[in-house]
Amino acid sequence: MNRATGRQIFSSTQEQAGANRFGLWLFIGTLAILFAGALLAMLAIRLETEDWPTDLPPLPNLLWWSTGVLIASTISIQLAVRSWRRRRHDAVRRLLILSLILSLGFLVLQTLAWLDWVAAFNEAPQMIEVHRMAQTGFLVLTGLHAAHIIVGLIPLALVVWYALARRMVTSTLESVSVYWHFLDVIWIVLVLFMLFVL
Repeated sequence: MNRATGRQIFSSTQEQAGANRFGLWLFIGTLAILFAGALLAMLAIRLETEDWPTDLPPLPNLLWWSTGVLIASTISIQLAVRSWRRRRHDAVRRLLILSLILSLGFLVLQTLAWLDWVAAFNEAPQMIEVHRMAQTGFLVLTGLHAAHIIVGLIPLALVVWYALARRMVTSTLESVSVYWHFLDVIWIVLVLFMLFVL
């Protein structure tokens, strides 16, 4: 409702849902541009550096575990959406709690992977500036993604809270699901980039 005029902004709930979807896709498009810009900047640095090191430490094994955890989190959110559409509220609550736990687990594993890779760099016998650039690229790309996971935890936690309070879980759950799918795809792109470019 518009407070100044006292009139409804949207003529129907379908119109409001359409506006919400448009806003979500606009937000996701903006984030896609941000990640694409970060990847292109890192690729440009990589291609313009003639003496890029070939002896970088391998990506931490925890990266593969965290990838599996993030995919599992996305699957559980999608299953929660399906359960919500079928009015299976107990399943929605369980799946959303699982999604929240897995998402927090992803952040913990990412932190450990950071520490692991930094330690591997610190143990290297010879460190030159390009080693630092590669290390910074890894930390920036994974840190940027982790920041968006943290931002996504806020609406996810709210949806979990609504589900536990036995209130109606609105279409916000579907928006959270779309956002999580986007973060999943971005993460896989980042891992492949770090595997083949760094």
